[in-house]
Amino acid sequence: MERYEIMNKSAKRNMGIISVLPMLAYVAWLIQFVYLHTIYPDIRTSAILSDNFDSTLLFFTLCFVLTSAVLVYFVVHVAKSKLMNPQAKLSWILFMTFAAPVAFIAFWFAEIRTEPERLPVHADIA
Repeated sequence: MERYEIMNKSAKRNMGIISVLPMLAYVAWLIQFVYLHTIYPDIRTSAILSDNFDSTLLFFTLCFVLTSAVLVYFVVHVAKSKLMNPQAKLSWILFMTFAAPVAFIAFWFAEIRTEPERLPVHADIA
């Protein structure tokens, strides 16, 4: 029996939103970092980060958790897809592993956005 994953517009839109979340977390951290440098222009970076350890740790944790969760989600999606050949799967997995979070947006734009509404999938990733 053939298994399918329903990839309607809503599912594709949700995956697009999910793909952008890690990038938004990194941008938020960058904004916070630049802001701290503007209010403490004469203090070294290490001292600024040390003095604001709580917020820095919060942003780093948020970036790590979001990036890890989206990576696992997209790797499972790639592994289950029957439409991609093994070389393309490996390429996407390596690209997402080493170029996250930019790779998530590229993957959504290049692959997920153009997938058919009824995507044939393997029963599991094993």
